[in-house]
Order: sequence, then C-alpha cells, then structure tokens
Amino acid sequence: MEEIQQLITYLLILIPLGGGARIVYCLTVMAADTDEEKTYKVRIRNVLIFVALAECVAGLLKAVLNYF
Repeated sequence: MEEIQQLITYLLILIPLGGGARIVYCLTVMAADTDEEKTYKVRIRNVLIFVALAECVAGLLKAVLNYF
C-alpha cells in the first residue's frame, strides 16, 4: 500500500513538470512557425486541461487511499 502512495506522490510531481515541458515546447515551436499559432494555442489549452484534471484525480486518489 505504501508503494502505491509513493507512486501517486511521484505522479503529482511529474504531471505538472511534463505539462510545463510540453507548454514550453509548444511556445518555442509557435514562436518559430507563426502559421501554426492557432494549432499550438489549442494544444496548450488541452495540456492545461489535462494537467488540471490529472492533478485533481491523483489528489483525490491519494486522499481516498489515506482514508483507508
């Protein structure tokens, strides 16, 4: 059970780091290629939505596991 909680803790750290790296990549590509700006703005928005939902789910899972 402790291993699962450690994995959830690692996910809570890795999810925002991965999302931030993806956003930086999208911003870099968007600065280099202005024709695809709209596409990368949508991708950035999708990454932000994913990070928010994943953090909520992982936090909720950790709270449930701590309760039991």
